[in-house]
Amino acid sequence: MTESGYPNLDEFGIYDGISETIVTTMKGSLPNAAPIGIIRKEGRVFVRLFKGSITYFNVHSERVLVANVVNDPVIFVRSTFSNLKESDFNYVSVEGHKFPVLKDALSWVVFECSSIKVTSEALVAELNPLHAHVNQSPVQAPNRGFNAVLEAAVHATRYKLSNDEKYLKLIHAYSAIVSRCGGKREKIAINMLNDCLKKLKM
Repeated sequence: MTESGYPNLDEFGIYDGISETIVTTMKGSLPNAAPIGIIRKEGRVFVRLFKGSITYFNVHSERVLVANVVNDPVIFVRSTFSNLKESDFNYVSVEGHKFPVLKDALSWVVFECSSIKVTSEALVAELNPLHAHVNQSPVQAPNRGFNAVLEAAVHATRYKLSNDEKYLKLIHAYSAIVSRCGGKREKIAINMLNDCLKKLKM
C-alpha cells in the first residue's frame, strides 16, 4: 500500500508502460471480460476504450473496472473472440459493490474511472485503484511465444474491424514465433485464434 492508502500497483503486476490485462466489468448481473491495456505514464494511470465495445459501454455507465493480471494465453484469445463462461468468474465485494474477477487471475485491481473524456472514436478515463488482491505469484521467465500470442490477438481484432489483409500477414509471422518458442498453452491459444480467423473469413 502507498502512503495515500491506495494499492501500490507494482505489487500487483501493473507497471510503467502498457500492462496487458483482462478487464472485467459488469452491467446489471452480466459480467464481461476483454483484453485491455492499462496505461501508466508520468504518474498517471488511465485506460483508452474504443467506442462500440461492451467494456466501453459498461465503463461509461458504471465508471468502474477490474484489471486482471493473467499469464494464460488461452484466456486472452477466448476473451478476444467470445464471452467467457460464468464459471470463469468469482465475485468480490468492495465498498458495498459487487465486482467480477477472473478465477485464474494472478492478481486483480479494482479501479474507479474518473475524469472521463469521450471523443468520436474512444473513451479515456483516469484510473484510481480502490482495492487489489494477489491470488498467486509464480516465478516464470518471459516467453516469446506468450508475447507473440498477445500481438496476434491485437492484430486479429484490427482485422476483424477492417478486413485488411496486412493483419493476416502479421498474425502469420507471430504464429511462427509461437510455433518455435511457445509452450503447450501458447500453441493451443494460437491455434484457437487462427480457427476464429478462418470463421471470420468464411
